[in-house]
Amino acid sequence: MALISEIRKHSWVLIVMVALGMGGFVLMDMVSKASRANGSSYTVGTVNGQKIEWPDFQRAERILYPNSTGDVYGQRNYIWNYMVEERLLRDESEDLGLSVGEEELQDLEFGTHLSPIIQRNFRDPNTGQVDMKNLDQIKANLGTGKLQPQLEEYWGYQSGEIKKERIQRKLTNIVKKGIYTPTWMAQQLQAEQGTTLDFKYVKIPVDTTATSEVKLTDDDFKAFMKENEGLMKKKEEFRTVEFVVFNVVPTAEDSALVRTAITDRIQQFREAKNDSLFVENNYGTIDAVYYKKDDLAESIADTAFKLPIGSVYGPYIDGVDMKAVKILDRKIIADSVKARHILIRAENAGAIASARKTIDSLRTLIESGKERFDSLAMRVSQDGSGPKGGDLGYSAINRMVKPFNDALFFTGKKEGELQVVTTQFGVHLIEITGRKYIKNTEGVKLAYLIEPIVPSESTQAAIYDDAIEFSGQNRTVEALHKAVEAKPELSVETAEGLTANGYQFSTLGSGGTSRDIIRWAFKKDTKLGSVSPEVFVYDEPTLFYNAHYVVPGLKSIMKPGTYTLAEVKEKYKQKVLEKKQAELIASKITSTDLQAIADQFHVPIDTFKNVNFNMSYLDGIGGETALIGRVSIMKVGETSKPIAGQTGTFVAQVYNMADPNVTTDLSSFKNQSLMVARGSVDSRLMEVLKAKAKLSDNRYTFY
Repeated sequence: MALISEIRKHSWVLIVMVALGMGGFVLMDMVSKASRANGSSYTVGTVNGQKIEWPDFQRAERILYPNSTGDVYGQRNYIWNYMVEERLLRDESEDLGLSVGEEELQDLEFGTHLSPIIQRNFRDPNTGQVDMKNLDQIKANLGTGKLQPQLEEYWGYQSGEIKKERIQRKLTNIVKKGIYTPTWMAQQLQAEQGTTLDFKYVKIPVDTTATSEVKLTDDDFKAFMKENEGLMKKKEEFRTVEFVVFNVVPTAEDSALVRTAITDRIQQFREAKNDSLFVENNYGTIDAVYYKKDDLAESIADTAFKLPIGSVYGPYIDGVDMKAVKILDRKIIADSVKARHILIRAENAGAIASARKTIDSLRTLIESGKERFDSLAMRVSQDGSGPKGGDLGYSAINRMVKPFNDALFFTGKKEGELQVVTTQFGVHLIEITGRKYIKNTEGVKLAYLIEPIVPSESTQAAIYDDAIEFSGQNRTVEALHKAVEAKPELSVETAEGLTANGYQFSTLGSGGTSRDIIRWAFKKDTKLGSVSPEVFVYDEPTLFYNAHYVVPGLKSIMKPGTYTLAEVKEKYKQKVLEKKQAELIASKITSTDLQAIADQFHVPIDTFKNVNFNMSYLDGIGGETALIGRVSIMKVGETSKPIAGQTGTFVAQVYNMADPNVTTDLSSFKNQSLMVARGSVDSRLMEVLKAKAKLSDNRYTFY
């Protein structure tokens, strides 16, 4: 009542507040309409003038990835590429008269020529086959109102994906049919592949010359720019971020707390009558497996075979976990087991329940003596062993899927007794018919209590405070470098080539935090050389604690267009340095005798045989194409000049060459050339369409 009285007394205030609120809504609506009127507010991008609108983008994300816990930025990247490519293909298909009719679409969705989209989305993970029953049910209920609205909407969007994929395939097929191999090209390919040579070489590693010996000048970088004009163009803006990472690691106190948590439960663990239940309730692990000594961690391998059964050992540290282990049992493990089985296949929970009933009935028939195992297996087993009475012969350990393997080697009954096991293939009725013991190796069955050793909240908070203080005291990239000189536990790392829509950040990977750092780097008000006012937090994805605190600074901005000299110095310094080192090594080589060169640089003489021009990789040294190209045009007995490679400087000498077996039938070479050329169409066609299109990409303003 007092509250109502106060409201009545000051009703004029309420009227003013309501008026202001309504005015705010009106103003928001006016601003919203004005923003929409200018055509940019909701436009994520354009493709040759066709807009990609944010509501359409959001709708696609909602339909394709409802309640998804996957990589949201990877998913959005897929949606963007789909929308861009669909619009590009729409233009091309209209010009060429390409389309996908209703009958063709039905065949791609439900018929005998299923689209790769359907094969991807409706593949049963257990069988690896498309779930046709599910497809048939969807087909029968589409448009009837019986399907869930979400599935109906999803199917409509998927139809668009299927049409896009089909039109893209038709377009690539048109391009492929226009490709042919002329006779002269087949003859050249025959010569390149057929001519083989053997050569000796020495390799002088790049680091033979210390970087301190090399003095780089502007002329060196200008020469690199001239030699690599194709690399000197930037289609989009790139930014470089330098950053300092504060890694959050457990302290000795944190480890002691975890040790205490394990210790407090050891007595209960030792006395537990139901080990499986105790372990389950205490977040441990237990398995049917009997481990051999070599299979165990070194820290417990001896102990597990010495302590009495029922003993508990620990706590002890195993990697990032604190553990205690209980010795449950030990026994001699068979080297191989002979068995037979009857399989009733099942792909889902309902089918498994039905298969279980069938197997139970078969088991009753066999155990009552009314039917023989082999006879039933021949008649009803849905496995390839059925015609052999279900006989699998002898199997070594770990050759079968885990539940089946466990039944044979660890939980198996006596020979002649039946057991029922469910696997990814269905429900099995298994009979062990023989065991072989050759090595008589003992195995041990174990149960574990496990606690991850993670930083406590106080540890996380303390390191966060350090990161905040560090960030506050160092507001420029230059200051970051100076600050870490006094802190050997810290270092400045570099993330180069960041783009406005990127979501991968250095070795810290993808995700929301990486995206937030990149968005900060591309903000209009982020000044070159400045450090972010925010400390960014990376979570440990499985244990959910703050694992890294990142203090980033904007190192450089590279605008679209031709690289400047300063940008080349930043981006390609290492390549120019290696080129200069190779030149310096070459200047020191005064002999053409391989042995003399090998002695001079203390390196061996190695040999390659049967090398041809078409090869791009040499075992042991990798993709040294400059070396392959050079020796391919040399004569027998000729020694090369120094060759600057990827991993060092080479000097080679050809000592044998075999000419090709020339044949007038060039069909195989023509087909090979066609396969290579046509194979590149699938990956390159869309790249070409995008390159010649007018694209604008504003995704970075939305997420």
